[in-house]
Amino acid sequence: APSTDGTSALAFTPPEAGDSEIAALATDPPPATSFSAIPDLAEDGSALQTAAAKGDPVAAFEVARRLAEGSNGTPQDPRLAADWYERSAKAGFAMAQYRIGSLYERGEGVPRDLSLAQSWYAKASEKGNARATHNLAVLLSEGATAEPDYVRAAQYFTQAANLNVADSQYNLGVLYARGLGVGVDLVQSYKWFALAAQQGDRDAGKRRDEVAKAMKPDALAAARAAVQTFKPKPLDTTANSEPAIKPEWKQTTARTSLRDTKPGVPTRG
Repeated sequence: APSTDGTSALAFTPPEAGDSEIAALATDPPPATSFSAIPDLAEDGSALQTAAAKGDPVAAFEVARRLAEGSNGTPQDPRLAADWYERSAKAGFAMAQYRIGSLYERGEGVPRDLSLAQSWYAKASEKGNARATHNLAVLLSEGATAEPDYVRAAQYFTQAANLNVADSQYNLGVLYARGLGVGVDLVQSYKWFALAAQQGDRDAGKRRDEVAKAMKPDALAAARAAVQTFKPKPLDTTANSEPAIKPEWKQTTARTSLRDTKPGVPTRG
């Protein structure tokens, strides 16, 4: 069932239905960027190009963003964008690791490779990227590269849910209602559905109410108390936000595609 922000979540069957199957849909695409207008990239020697060529991961990310969007006078080139995202990712920048994971998952600018997608999501997750953690959990629950692993999926969904990712909260509600990767626990199921519903997920609200009908009064009271006392963990802004652009990177004089100023960029066949 899709969430209100257009991303996806696991399908739900009420606890009493008896159907043991559960389906995971595709993970969410990376969010649209929100950079303000930036002048065109300059000829050789611009501060941005120089920083990117020297291995600055934030500069490489900005180059990738411009190539991906075809913005700021830079011709759109998904393949080169993926190259630059991967350079930034290999330098340890969490947002780039999340972004290249998304590209490998969808096969945009690179061959589709769910194993690499999962690997990059795992690296970004280790640094605290909430959406990568959610996407990793979905791939594990789908069995994207092996058999479905609901135990590990539940662990990653829990991490993302505690970072207030509504889709992961919804999915945990499913797992606890169905006993997939965790024991059946309607208190936990109600809690996570309710928290997702608080963020505007209408499907989660319906599932919360369905679970509530199957609960005893004391259990329902405990679940509602758990919702009231829940406090999400703070997000690491470095791992979850696109970077600010240094002032000197905006000072440009002419247009270029960056095709001849990036020695050593890895490519994938």
